[in-house]
Amino acid sequence: MPSPPRRLVTAVGGAVVVATMLAACGSTPAPGTDGARSQSTVGPMRSVTSQPVAEDGALECPATLADERGTTVPEKPQGVDGNARLLPDREPETLVVCRYPVLDVMTGSLKAPFALESRNVVAANQRQTVVDLLTWAPRGTTEGRACTAMAGNESVHLVGATYGDAIVWVAAKADANSCSGATNGDFESRAPVGGTLERLYGDDPGPVTPPAEQPTCVGWSTGRLGDDQTLVPEGSPTVTVCRLAASGSWQETPLDEDRSAQVVTELRQLPIRPTLGMCEGADPGADDAFRLVLSYPRGPSVHVGVTPSCRPPVLGGGVESAEVGELVELVEQWSPPIPAPDPDAPVSSDGSGSPGSTVGSAGSDGSGVPAAPTGTGTGTGTEGSVDPVAPRSQPQSEPDARVTTVP
Repeated sequence: MPSPPRRLVTAVGGAVVVATMLAACGSTPAPGTDGARSQSTVGPMRSVTSQPVAEDGALECPATLADERGTTVPEKPQGVDGNARLLPDREPETLVVCRYPVLDVMTGSLKAPFALESRNVVAANQRQTVVDLLTWAPRGTTEGRACTAMAGNESVHLVGATYGDAIVWVAAKADANSCSGATNGDFESRAPVGGTLERLYGDDPGPVTPPAEQPTCVGWSTGRLGDDQTLVPEGSPTVTVCRLAASGSWQETPLDEDRSAQVVTELRQLPIRPTLGMCEGADPGADDAFRLVLSYPRGPSVHVGVTPSCRPPVLGGGVESAEVGELVELVEQWSPPIPAPDPDAPVSSDGSGSPGSTVGSAGSDGSGVPAAPTGTGTGTGTEGSVDPVAPRSQPQSEPDARVTTVP
C-alpha cells in the first residue's frame, strides 16, 4: 500500500505554511552538538525547511529516538539565532512535547532505538510554563558535574516549537539525579529542565508549583540565562537575604528596591571566574554563611551562596568570586549573623533532622526538579537525601549546607 500523506511545514516567502505530500519515512535526526561552548550570542541563521507536522497542526514526533543521552534534536534551529537561548523569548504558534523512555530500572529491557511513548500538544493557555522553562535556562554543560547515583527510570523529551518564521527543537533528559541538561543543537544548557517536563508530561503528571507560591528561601534555582557570565544576570532584581537558624527554620530578610540595588551593584563589582561549584576551608562554627536570592519580574530567580570563611567565598550558578569586597559588611547592616544549625546534630531514620539539624525539606523554584536537600551542598537529590558533592551548577556555600572541604 502507498504511504499515507504526511503534512510538512515549510517556508514560503519567509512564513511557515503547511503543505501536503507523499512521504515514506519520518524526519531524520540531525547530528548532535559538536561539543563547542561558544559564548557568542550570534549563531548560524538557517533557512526554514520542510518538517513533518500532524493533522493537529503541531510538529510530528519522530517515531523513534536513537540517542539515550538526550543530546540530539531532529533538526537544529531554523529561522532564529539558536545560540542565544534554548527557545526564543516569544510565544510559539504550536508547541509539542514528545516523550521517549530510555531506561526502565525494573526490567532493563529498553534498547535503542527508543520508541515514542507519548505526544502532547501543549494548549495555548499552558505554553508559557514550558516556554519560560526553556527560554530562561542558563548556558552551560553538564560535563564533569558531580552527581548522586540514585537509580530511577529515565526519559528523553523532545520539545518542538513552530513560529511564524522559525522552527526550534529542544532535547532534554529526565533522570533520577537531575544531572542531565538540554540542547537545541546550538545552545547547551546545564539546567535539568527534563525533570520539569517529566513532571508535566510523564507517567504521573502533576502541577509544578509556581515560584510565587513558595517561601523565597525554601526554593532553589536551576539557574538563569546569563549567569555563566555574571553573578547577577541582566535586570534589576529584588534581593532576599536567607539565613538558617539553629532551629532549622529560615530567617528571610527581604530588601527594598534601594537596598537591593546596593547589593546588586556590589555583586557586579566582584571579580569573577568560572566555578567548579564547591569551596574549601569553611569554618562550620563561624555562622557567617548566607544565601542571596535575586528575584526578577520574569523568569527564574538567581541564588548566590556566600560563606566568608570558605575559598572561594562567593558562588553563583555559573561563576564564582574569590573576593567578598564590601558585600558581607553591606548585607550585615540589614541581616546580621545568627546561630546556625549544628552540623553534627543527629538525623532521624526518615531523613528529617532534630532541632539544629541541617537536614530537612526544601522546595523547588518552580522548576519541577527535586528539591535541594539541606545536607551537603545544594544538589539535585530528592528530599531527605544527601549529595556527596554539590553539582557545579549550584552554589555550594549556602546556609543550609555542610560545605564540602576539598583536601
